[in-house]
Amino acid sequence: MDLLRHLTFFVTVAEERHFGNAARRLEMAQPPLSQGVRRLEDRLGVRLFDRGPGGVALTSAGRDLLPRARALLEDAEALGRAARRQAEAAQVLRVGVVADLGPRVAARLAARAGRVAGRRAALTGGSTVALIDAVSTGTLDVAVVAHPAVLESARAGPVVALPTEVLLPAEHPAAGDGGPVALRALRDLDLATAPRSHAPAAHDLLLDTLETRGRPVRAAEADGPAAVLALVATGAGFALTPDPDLGTDGVARRAAAGAPVPFRVRIVHRDDTPAAVVDELATVLREAT
Repeated sequence: MDLLRHLTFFVTVAEERHFGNAARRLEMAQPPLSQGVRRLEDRLGVRLFDRGPGGVALTSAGRDLLPRARALLEDAEALGRAARRQAEAAQVLRVGVVADLGPRVAARLAARAGRVAGRRAALTGGSTVALIDAVSTGTLDVAVVAHPAVLESARAGPVVALPTEVLLPAEHPAAGDGGPVALRALRDLDLATAPRSHAPAAHDLLLDTLETRGRPVRAAEADGPAAVLALVATGAGFALTPDPDLGTDGVARRAAAGAPVPFRVRIVHRDDTPAAVVDELATVLREAT
C-alpha cells in the first residue's frame, strides 16, 4: 500500500471529523477514502476512528498516532523539497566571483564556465572569505577569489596575476600629464580598498608589498567597488583595480609607474567540479592579462 497516501487520508479525516468533508477536501470520492482508511487500520492493526451517523471520532489509538502521522508526512514533504533542490542544483553550475573583478569580467567567467559544463550558470558575487566558505559548504561549485587566502576545505586551483591600474582623483597633480603614475606621488592619499575582513591575507600582502616598494599607505576601507570609487571621486584616496570598467566622473585612470602591483586571484572548487570548468576559468582570466 501507499503508506504516505493512506496517512494523508487518516490525517484529513481526523481534521474534518467527517468522511464526506474529507473526501471533498482531497478531491476524491468518499468510498475509496473509507476503503483507504480501513486498509490503513488493517495494516496498523488498530482501529483509528469510531464511526457514527454524525461523523467520526478518533479512538485512543487514533489520538496517539495522529501526531506521528503528521510528523511522517511533514518529513516526507521536507525530503521531497530537499530532493527537488538537489535536482535543480544538478542542472546549474554555481559560480562565485570576487567583487573586485567587476560585473563584466564576472559575467564572462560564469558564462564561459557554464558553456563548458553544459549547464546554466548562476553567478554569485562576494568577498573572498564568503566565497570560500560557500565552496567549502557546497553552496557554490567553483569560485574566483583573491590570493592568498585560507581555503578551508575548498580545493585549490590555478593562481592568475591580473594587471591593475591606478584610479586617482582627476584634479590630483599626478593625474595631469596622462602618463604612468608613481605611487609615491600619491602619498597624500589613502589606499581605498575592500575591508581587511573580506580577504585578510591578500589585504596584508598588498600593504606589505607597497611598503616594501617605498610607498607605505593607510588603508581606507570601503565595502565594495562602488564605495572604493566614491572615495577616489571625492578626493579622499586612490585605488588599484583589476576591473577595466571601474570609473566615473572626476576619476582618472592611469598605469602605475615602476614594478606592477598585480591583483592575484585563485580558482577554488569542490572535489566534483569538472576539471574543464576550472581550466576554462583560468583561460578567461589569462585572457585579461
